Amino acid sequence: MIVMFTLLEAEAHGQGFLREYWSILTDPAHVSVEITLTILLDGLLLGLVWPLIRGYFNRVLERQHAALDEEHGIVHHGDHIHHETGEDIHTHPPIPCEDV
Repeated sequence: MIVMFTLLEAEAHGQGFLREYWSILTDPAHVSVEITLTILLDGLLLGLVWPLIRGYFNRVLERQHAALDEEHGIVHHGDHIHHETGEDIHTHPPIPCEDV
């Protein structure tokens, strides 16, 4: 509300704010510079921040996975899984494991 009032007052006193704003908005050179800067800054921001965000989510998912495995009695051994409860949920015979 205050911004709109300020804009209208500036226009009423002949400062031509809206006219200048429109000329900048429709100037092809200015628009191309804005697009270039937006692409560069977004690229840098995503390039620097995305690995941190992805790492955080990976750590959270690993903790949740470990908690669920512990809750359900699941032990991972390389490419196969053992259930500590002794129940085999698969229809095939269990794979012998040497490190149990």
